[in-house]
Amino acid sequence: MAENLDILNAAVSLLTRAALLAARFSGGVRQRYLQRLASRDTAAKAKGVLFLKDRTHQLKTRVSVLQKHVKKGKSPR
Repeated sequence: MAENLDILNAAVSLLTRAALLAARFSGGVRQRYLQRLASRDTAAKAKGVLFLKDRTHQLKTRVSVLQKHVKKGKSPR
């Protein structure tokens, strides 16, 4: 009976250690990911988004003008 108790104690100890190591590892991974995310240059991304929105608006305007010319049967140039 004492032998089974020693095995049970060892198993519980190993499971506890494994859970603690897994928690420490996942916390470290999460922290590295958050630091990497925070270090990204958001101003440059915002400028890129504004540029793309402006370019999209310009192209939509050109498409609408060309569609009007096509409906009238005229050459746009």
